[in-house]
Amino acid sequence: MICPNCRATLLRKERPDSVCGKCGRPFALDPKVHGRGMHDTRIRRVVDKATDGGRRNVTVTQLWYLARTGNPRRGPGPDTSLSSRAAHSIGTTLLVALVLLGFVVHGRSFAVLLLSVGTAVSALVYGAALSTRNAPVPRAHAHVLPTQASFRSMICKRWVQVYGSLPPGIVDDREGRQPPPYKPRPGTVELLCPDPAVRVFLAANDLPARLDLALAAGLGEFSGDGPVVVLHDAGVRGLQMVADVRAHRPPRVVVDAGLPLRAVVGNEKAVLLHEDPPESLREEQPEWLRRLAREAPDHAEWLLQGWFSPLAAVPPAVLESAVERAVREARAAPAPELREAAAAGFMSWLHSPEPAVEDGS
Repeated sequence: MICPNCRATLLRKERPDSVCGKCGRPFALDPKVHGRGMHDTRIRRVVDKATDGGRRNVTVTQLWYLARTGNPRRGPGPDTSLSSRAAHSIGTTLLVALVLLGFVVHGRSFAVLLLSVGTAVSALVYGAALSTRNAPVPRAHAHVLPTQASFRSMICKRWVQVYGSLPPGIVDDREGRQPPPYKPRPGTVELLCPDPAVRVFLAANDLPARLDLALAAGLGEFSGDGPVVVLHDAGVRGLQMVADVRAHRPPRVVVDAGLPLRAVVGNEKAVLLHEDPPESLREEQPEWLRRLAREAPDHAEWLLQGWFSPLAAVPPAVLESAVERAVREARAAPAPELREAAAAGFMSWLHSPEPAVEDGS
């Protein structure tokens, strides 16, 4: 690797205990220790782009998504287990071959021994095939590399230990460290966002004061009678939250500013995660899902399979722009037009999510 301090190329033996053997200065991350792509030079590049050279604050969770080196995912696989008929054929063929070999090489007595061994092997093959055949189909899953816990340890502990603080522009979004909410005037826009990392991001960049809006984590935190902007993941929970807000606050303007499905479904560069959707969702689908199934059946099926894309993975500049646009629309547009526009398809997002800042190589 290249020393982030003196730029010397270092072999593994030349950087013991994460200390450069050329300049003698320590560094935080070593890809041989912390994983592929995890080194100071790359993290600094990711930070510089995400924060726009320190002019924007970004949370550790957002940095984790941007600095990811992989997002392995797989859908539920088909049953590729060995059938019982194929196992029976394999076992029988093996048994006959062993007996013939015994007759040719050692005569009758040895053939009897091989017959016993072959019978046992055939039974094992057949039993293994049956047990595999009855095994459940592998479930869909997805995760981000490195894990969030591992990355947080690298940045919040190791990086701080070496450099004395988080990278410039990076703020910790752990519980208890959220900036105090801005208290707007009555009748102003209220922004509902259940993601704590995104709320910290908005508050750390002074959006509540700049846009004169209040941040809320849930329905119970609404206090006024002004328009509501709902900011959410691209997934079942986020879309259901929009429906719940509209049902509980029918007189109010509600703008759906969530991450649009069209930006992530089929997009290999988007971050995808998976969680099993509620069983009730298939048994009795809400109106918004039935409507989506008619208009975009592939999107509805994607949701029913349990996929979602986290809002915090959206590049910070795109996320900030989307919020600003949604608040302007909520404040300026007449209520009927807003409801029609919101129902037509996520009017607040002008750009699809960008890929990770670096590919991890």
